[in-house]
Amino acid sequence: MRIVAVTIGALTLAGALTGCMQGHPRPLPGPPRACEADPAQRFVGQPATPALVAKVRRQSGAALARRITPDMRVTMEFRADRVNVWVGLKGEAERISCG
Repeated sequence: MRIVAVTIGALTLAGALTGCMQGHPRPLPGPPRACEADPAQRFVGQPATPALVAKVRRQSGAALARRITPDMRVTMEFRADRVNVWVGLKGEAERISCG
């Protein structure tokens, strides 16, 4: 009998809490902006300053930019919304790629 009373109480409480829920779920975020590295290739050979990396990001249409130096460890995770600026030993952009 005690189990029945506890179960009825729990179900009543759960039913009352459903009134606290919001009526409409939030919409899902839109797709990430895809990177296109070709328009940014004109920056290869220039000093890879933070300002240049920002220009590369804008030119490629990517949402994120990553400056990668020769001694830097990076993840191999592919992200369609990220542009990579590969920096050489002299501090110049050697390669620009998406991912």
